[in-house]
Amino acid sequence: MSKENGLSKYRFVILLAIVPSIISTEMMWLTLAPISSIAEKYYGVSSLSIAMFSMSYMIMYILFSIPASWTVDKFGYRFSLIVGALITAVFGFARVLFADNFTIVLIAQFIIAIGQPFLLNISTKVPANWFPISERATAGGILTMAQYIGFAVPMLLAPMIADQSGIKDVFLVFAIIASISAVIAIVFTKEKPTVAPPGPTAPKDEISVKAMLKLIKNKTFLMVLCICFISIGIFNTLLTLLETILLPRGITSSQAGVIGTVFVLAGIIGAVVLPILSDALHKRTLFFVGNVALLIPIYLAFTFVPNYLLLNVLAGAAGFLTMGVAPILFQHGTEVAYPLPEGSSLGVILLMGQISGALFVYLFDLMQGASGGSVVFPMICIVALTIIELPVALKMQESKLT
Repeated sequence: MSKENGLSKYRFVILLAIVPSIISTEMMWLTLAPISSIAEKYYGVSSLSIAMFSMSYMIMYILFSIPASWTVDKFGYRFSLIVGALITAVFGFARVLFADNFTIVLIAQFIIAIGQPFLLNISTKVPANWFPISERATAGGILTMAQYIGFAVPMLLAPMIADQSGIKDVFLVFAIIASISAVIAIVFTKEKPTVAPPGPTAPKDEISVKAMLKLIKNKTFLMVLCICFISIGIFNTLLTLLETILLPRGITSSQAGVIGTVFVLAGIIGAVVLPILSDALHKRTLFFVGNVALLIPIYLAFTFVPNYLLLNVLAGAAGFLTMGVAPILFQHGTEVAYPLPEGSSLGVILLMGQISGALFVYLFDLMQGASGGSVVFPMICIVALTIIELPVALKMQESKLT
């Protein structure tokens, strides 16, 4: 294994080998989201039933995040990666075999959702094993970017495939991609380099009830949890209900799909650019404050603006900021949680986001119904929640590892 300045060059191969599996699990999550009306007619079920495809990921993440984090820290990121990749591929094909039976397909979807935390919760463990501190936010940003690519792919592929050859072929294409991704992960990944990257050398706490209680008492980490609870919850709500939010203003379904794609693609750019800047400047909290301060007027404008082009601009800005700062926030969370293992701290962070995601989606629908179908009041609540984040972000301090 070749090395450069004490670091393994193979660390970049590791990242590239992991990316396809992360893309695959997110593709499975949003398979039916851009073709929900087609799926409703095909299966003869309600919109809520189709929405359960997306909700399955939030529900199963809440249940399996801690077990997945324990697996990452106990057996290593590679074992967790292979478990998640195989679950995604095997039950992806189960959706194909029983494509005409909605009940079995939904059960398979819930099982696929189990694999997601085994894949996402390695996003800080891999940088910790292979990369120096100065590159970890960048490495984490690449793995987070893979999630965003996974959001965008079904928005582009699912409608085209469904229109041409039907839902079963959508499942088939996605299952093939997941299978190839699993093979790449198994063949090309390794747990650790022969020479560890420079970084913290203090012994890490073993994951335990005592360690978790210590984490909950960590005020700096609690600030990270607060930011994640609100920001990830808002992100999941916007991604899930984007069409619902935009249709009352005369935006068509296809236009809403374009706006959603702009949101995600801008986020992919942000997930590369902002972590690189963070590593170069050795700053994390500066990006949190700037992100929140800019999102307040953006979300407010997104609530009322009817212009299609301007909505695309706002969506792009929101995606760039929200999705771009996410990997920096995740990395900061693992740094302030140290010496708790990276898989455990990231698992707690993502768990909070999934809980808030399910909660916010439900409350948004509830408030919209109480407002006679108007989305203004629930959107104003999103603006208010973002304002609450600002004083928290201002109090955050850089970790000693940055």
